[in-house]
Amino acid sequence: MAIATLKNYLSSLMQNTQGTEIEIRTENLLLPYSLYLETVHYDFTEYQSSTSQLIYCFAGKCEVEINNKTFYLTAGNILLIEKDADYIIKVSDKNAIIVKFKLKSNFSWQKQVKQLDANTPTEQRLSTLFLKKLNQDSAFLFTTTSVTWGSQNLKGIIQDYLNNVAFNGTIGLELLKIIILRNLREQNFKANEVKESTFKDEALDQYIDQHYNDISLAQAAKYFGFNRNYFSTMVKEKTGKSFVEHVDERRMKEARRLLAKPNVSLKEIIETIGYSSKSFFYKKFKHYYGMTPAEMRKRLFREAHINLK
Repeated sequence: MAIATLKNYLSSLMQNTQGTEIEIRTENLLLPYSLYLETVHYDFTEYQSSTSQLIYCFAGKCEVEINNKTFYLTAGNILLIEKDADYIIKVSDKNAIIVKFKLKSNFSWQKQVKQLDANTPTEQRLSTLFLKKLNQDSAFLFTTTSVTWGSQNLKGIIQDYLNNVAFNGTIGLELLKIIILRNLREQNFKANEVKESTFKDEALDQYIDQHYNDISLAQAAKYFGFNRNYFSTMVKEKTGKSFVEHVDERRMKEARRLLAKPNVSLKEIIETIGYSSKSFFYKKFKHYYGMTPAEMRKRLFREAHINLK
């Protein structure tokens, strides 16, 4: 089956289906993994994972949240999820094809790496970094592309699964392990470590000060020279707050400053600080300050002895 045919076939399975997860049927019921497709849905769906999983973004894009961390997957990306890790997923791209490998109950990504003979310093370092990230996040993202060796072999495993070829389960499981090792050695840990050591909180604050009204995680990560997911994790680990929390905090401070000015309307404030929704701004403001913008404005006017009546 050609890759284009496989893509069309997987797309056809998702047509006119109910629910958010579809099992890909196979005649072999004794395989060490089962394959599922995630349908397109515009809200996050929660899953309780009792087994280790591999989420492969065959095409399009999706978002996965685990332990309050968001992973953004694009075509070719591979996300490992450890067993007993709850996660939520949103597939809002109508062209997305998301394949989930659910491994047998006794399989563990950590176990696979711990069982390796790490003989060289590089192997030991990569194994340690992988296990550290997996322990922290219960997940690990490989930002591979759709044309890399690992991605192409995942498609081959899916084809074998559908065609029920001889020994496909045994070969597929060993290929999964090899794919992880090949991707692991190609991870740019070293470059990220060097850049991370030079990253300063002050630089982040300065960048947000200059761009808070028109900013995104992807833009900030590119500015500092990091992958988006790596940058998100690094900011959280170094500062104790997520990137979004930093931006919201700066926007809230600016909103409070502008509320003290009688000649600036609430509409102008919302537009100035970069929110597109009035209700979303009100919700954020109330959460941050414990009062509505109107209540805050009255208090500020009272403190400044401003009487508009």
